Amino acid sequence: MFGVVVHTPDVVGERMAGPGIRAWHFAGELAKHATTTLICKREGELPGPCGFRVAARGSAEALVAMRAASVVIGQPARGFGRQRRGQRVVYDLFDPVLLELREMYGRHPSMRQRIHLGAERWRVHRAVSEGDLLIVAAAKQRELYRDATAPIVEIPFGIEDIPVASGDERENIILWGGGTWEWLDPAIAAEAVVEANRRGVDCRLLFLGRSRPNRHSVDRRREDRLDAIIANSAPFVQSNDAWTPYRDRLSWLRRSKAAIMLHRPTAEAAYSIRTRLFDAIAAAVPVITTENGFAAELVAAEGLGVVVPASDAAAVADGIEKLIRDDDFYAASVSNLIRIQPRFAWDVVTRPLIEAVNEWQKQPER
Repeated sequence: MFGVVVHTPDVVGERMAGPGIRAWHFAGELAKHATTTLICKREGELPGPCGFRVAARGSAEALVAMRAASVVIGQPARGFGRQRRGQRVVYDLFDPVLLELREMYGRHPSMRQRIHLGAERWRVHRAVSEGDLLIVAAAKQRELYRDATAPIVEIPFGIEDIPVASGDERENIILWGGGTWEWLDPAIAAEAVVEANRRGVDCRLLFLGRSRPNRHSVDRRREDRLDAIIANSAPFVQSNDAWTPYRDRLSWLRRSKAAIMLHRPTAEAAYSIRTRLFDAIAAAVPVITTENGFAAELVAAEGLGVVVPASDAAAVADGIEKLIRDDDFYAASVSNLIRIQPRFAWDVVTRPLIEAVNEWQKQPER
């Protein structure tokens, strides 16, 4: 029997980050067309009802499902790959992990970090060499895989439905929706909010979550940096104590005036898509983002908010002031966000993957 497995090394449950969210919705869309199993680290309640099985990563159930599946789909992670002859494998390369690790480890990585980098390079090389289909998140990411012989399709992120923007009055909250990774620039966001308040623009910066929803991945140095930013920017910057539950995140966004996602000028920025951009689209919340990369290009092209130079707190403060004080600009940004929502529905963005799987269903196993 034809079956599909979606595999992620990430957490799926009450609290999820980008890879877990993506795997959850991939499985949901594929389940409309084929028997589907999602393999993941499950923590807490699932984010909603589903039409597919969920198996714990590393369990006997997961191992059986991986071997039996006609198609396996996942990131090039440990434990994922072709399990038998005739099986088709789809590598999802939406997350430029190697570029992220270079930022995390810096110019002088330790021996353990060098080993990790080497392992990830090998996994990406295997994906590009062996995959039957490769997924990237944006056209620019194709540049990273010029040697690939397999077909490449583009699937950015999606929104799980096409909601109508809330009509409630929004507070002057500038919302930082994701993590505070080394390639991002939360300090500039805080400095800009302090500057905006000095100008008489009443606003607050809120970090929606702290530690990533994976109890094994807490980085104390990152936590300490965020604590220092908050302490130095009081009372204008605050943080929730824990990563916000997946089902609550849009409620927070709809209370907010703007979503902010800033990064430093790195190679990572050029190739990343910023998954939290899509929450802002779903909630129709205007965006402030740094130039260079998918998010900046979409915001500029579609009029979704403000694009600012890297590491320029004054420009960010200008953007905050414009969104809060220029009602016409703000209303146009909200209208444009609502206009593009249908383009990023999960059933729309996953069509290239669904079409490939449906075509393979018509063919005998190799």
